[in-house]
Amino acid sequence: MKFLIALVALISGLILNAPSRADLQSIDVLHYDLSLNLLNNLTPPYKKSYDGSVTINAKALAETNEISLNAHNYSLLIDGVSGSSKSFSHSGNKLSIVLDRNYAEGEEFSVTVNFRHKDVFDTAFYCNDGLVYTDSESAGARRWFPCKDVPNDKATVKITAVVPADVQFCANGLMTDSISSSGEIKYVYESKHLVATYLIAFVASKKYLLAVEEWEFPSADKGAMQVRYYYQRGETMFNLKNVILKTNRMLDYFSEIYSKYPFEKLGFATTDRHFPWGGMENQTIITLCPDCWIEDLICHELIHQWFGDMITPETWADIWLNEGFATYNEALWIEKAYGKQRYQEAVEYEAVKYLNSNAGWAIYNPEWKTEEPNDAQVFDPGITYSKAGCILYMLRHVLGDEVFFDVLKKYSNDEKFRYGNVSTEEFVSFVEEVSGKDLGWFFEQWIYGPNHPVYQLIYTKDKSDEGKWKVQYVIIQTQKNSGYFKMQVEIEVTFTDGSTKLLTEFNDYNMQTFDFVFDKEPAKIKFDPRNMIILKEVR
Repeated sequence: MKFLIALVALISGLILNAPSRADLQSIDVLHYDLSLNLLNNLTPPYKKSYDGSVTINAKALAETNEISLNAHNYSLLIDGVSGSSKSFSHSGNKLSIVLDRNYAEGEEFSVTVNFRHKDVFDTAFYCNDGLVYTDSESAGARRWFPCKDVPNDKATVKITAVVPADVQFCANGLMTDSISSSGEIKYVYESKHLVATYLIAFVASKKYLLAVEEWEFPSADKGAMQVRYYYQRGETMFNLKNVILKTNRMLDYFSEIYSKYPFEKLGFATTDRHFPWGGMENQTIITLCPDCWIEDLICHELIHQWFGDMITPETWADIWLNEGFATYNEALWIEKAYGKQRYQEAVEYEAVKYLNSNAGWAIYNPEWKTEEPNDAQVFDPGITYSKAGCILYMLRHVLGDEVFFDVLKKYSNDEKFRYGNVSTEEFVSFVEEVSGKDLGWFFEQWIYGPNHPVYQLIYTKDKSDEGKWKVQYVIIQTQKNSGYFKMQVEIEVTFTDGSTKLLTEFNDYNMQTFDFVFDKEPAKIKFDPRNMIILKEVR
């Protein structure tokens, strides 16, 4: 019996100390060197098949002799793996690679995967009539090249592409080389900043026309940066010219209130009718629907370069930190360019969109930390965009302008987050630390809880023997599908002589009664006159 116990213990110890099996989490990808031959895609009959290779430099996060990459079987065929590899298998949309030896924690290694993309439409690699582009959010990169396709493993990237000589090509980062030969051009683009796989992208077409504008850095810095606009014949030039003018002003504004534009270039490219979105914030090369030179869309995708690209969500559970920020910053730009009233109207429009389409779930879904969500759910317009944007509007009210903008400026400049990732928990902690306020109650109800408050308001007034007017004001919440919402509330009293008084109270429990005494007779009382609790119903 003792021998059996000892033997079991020995075997268990060997298993526990053995190198790990193939696991996405066992490595940290440092660099992708991606090469693509796109000649087949840019000449008739415009097939979707191409040959490619990717060299992946990675670091072991634990002792391992085997790694796993995402590589979708539907669209990718693996021809071979070389470098620090011994063998591989490709099934279940995973590429498992047995390494040439055990690699200790912290050791770096490199593998090169030669692959072919099949002549199929894969919802990430688009090839139609001589226009080629990629669109990878949320889990599409694995459909057009093998990679570790999660948002929290960012790497530098180099993209080399062979295209016909009359094709315009653009990818992440800056063009570092172009070599012409026999009617072909080999373009090389490199990003010196870390990129999440869903933001790795390129566009290519002989249809593209190019407009190049320079944006001069803020006065404290010297130099300028290219802003490149890839447009197509027949698009509305008036709108394009307006966008070119406004984009430089947006760059000035957001660089002032947050941090200097964080990348080496900025590019925009229109696509075709098959593009599934209005726009996509690929790092330094934003893609747009055809002829979509629209000011608020450009603003939305531009601000993602700070919130989404530079600071990327840790998991898909944190996606509201992308889309909520982009949605709210559309309104901030409107406030800057067109005034406070237009800003208020813009946020109220988002609130109406949420209230008219509320799907009934919370912004934050903990299951999305470990499971890949359905795109239709994770990108729900009412929840992930409109509600999340309105929550930042309400946070501004809770903190006040000075503290709110101080928090966001420090957030965008914090070295912990810049060119890295952020979780919702980290963001909440950061806001509390910088503001000096306990905001658990705010985020718990608005981010972690579903729905919104439904108010019923009751008030009575009586004149005392002393000639004073006593008012009892009762705030009731009647929603049945969520908890109670604590909020600072504003109450506007209009008196019979036409004068007004604005009262501010903290409403922290249901059927809460507030007692007021006035020298004059109240004629009417208005709840939340400035619409600061913008996500609500009043019945």
